[in-house]
Amino acid sequence: MSKLKVAVVTGTRPELIKVSVLLRLLKEDPEINFIFVHSGQHYDDLMFKVFLEQLKLPEPDYNLNVGSLPNSVQTGKMLIELYKIIEKEKPQVILAQGDTNTVFAAGITAFKNDIPFGHIESGIRSFDLRMPEEVNRILVGPCAFFNFAPTKIAVENLLNEGIDPNRIFLVGNPIVEAVLENLNVAEKESQIEKQLNLKKGEKFILLTAHRPSNVDHKPNLENIIKSLLKFEEMKIIFPIHPRTKKNLINFNLWQEIQNKPHLQIIDPLKYLDMLKLMSLSYFIITDSGGLQEESTILKKPCITLRENTERPESVEIGANVLVGNDTQKLEYYMEKLWNDPNFYKSMVPTVNPYGDGKASIRMIEIIKKKWRMDLLSIPYIKYEKHYPHTRLVHLNGEGNNLTVKNFEKKCNCNIMQIFDSNGKTIIPSPNLVLKRFMFLKIRVLE
Repeated sequence: MSKLKVAVVTGTRPELIKVSVLLRLLKEDPEINFIFVHSGQHYDDLMFKVFLEQLKLPEPDYNLNVGSLPNSVQTGKMLIELYKIIEKEKPQVILAQGDTNTVFAAGITAFKNDIPFGHIESGIRSFDLRMPEEVNRILVGPCAFFNFAPTKIAVENLLNEGIDPNRIFLVGNPIVEAVLENLNVAEKESQIEKQLNLKKGEKFILLTAHRPSNVDHKPNLENIIKSLLKFEEMKIIFPIHPRTKKNLINFNLWQEIQNKPHLQIIDPLKYLDMLKLMSLSYFIITDSGGLQEESTILKKPCITLRENTERPESVEIGANVLVGNDTQKLEYYMEKLWNDPNFYKSMVPTVNPYGDGKASIRMIEIIKKKWRMDLLSIPYIKYEKHYPHTRLVHLNGEGNNLTVKNFEKKCNCNIMQIFDSNGKTIIPSPNLVLKRFMFLKIRVLE
């Protein structure tokens, strides 16, 4: 039997980190012919090549070198270059992770060329349409043959948007295995404590800030800086993003934060150094989506400099708090976490909502199972008697105690969504037994 040809498309540093374990597993799988494509959205050595080296990842087979073009131009160039690659390589599955222009381009290209697309970390939503990432996430969902959802909340989001349950797979978040596997390497190889002259067990806060809403507007960036400067008793380590530094200089704020003993500003870190620094920190302040997840996995309280988040799981368990641009909230949580041990303990996560560290294994097995069964295509819909329509059914008699599979067969329908008597979502699965008073959102086929 010939091998399954799988192309993985990445474009940014966070994507490389999150798919690092998946890339290694695909390369080692004897049933898979693996193609690695990098768009070049993150293109300099600090943002790309160093991660390949540190994470021991293969060099890409193709690099699109799109660079820092305007969003629409960058996306258009990716669509053209990706088409050339798939025409040459003819992959049977295309995978991409996250919410960048690279992911959107990969999903659209796959869909337009009838190639099953696997969207890794599908279904996360901030519900903030001002975020370019949110638009990418929403648009790529319907293109995906495999919506690999990281959490139950992500599954619910996809169901609410009308995505077919048969194309949704709850696998967990690959960031879990990436953090756990790479942390072991970081603890052995990283010398970040020596480089920063950290004493053993020294208490410090790790800060990152790069989002335009925080760093491209002088009042917002100035408020963050003023709050940080108030707490001279707190050691704060700040790996500074190039754009953040540029704006601090342009806004005449750079001199204000120089030579402050408690505020240690350093260049951006290699991934293993950053991972180890996160594990050593007391708590984390960030506007990064990935760090919200990583802080939870590493059992570190997190203060997020955003009004909303596409990672609500950490907020739900009390390990993360959103402060936005409210300096009073930021300062309150900084002070409480630093000085109140009981409050600190209340924000240390005791559970990990992002999965058990086997997401990559699950994704590969799901893809290979479909391939072995010759099911790598979206089924053709044929209208027999009536136009399909969607309606809500309340189970108060007929259908009780049938499985989802048997109900669908009996009623010639697809169950798109299930709600219990309190309106809470239940994820449809073929062997789930339907109970009285459930509400079913069904698509009637005739």
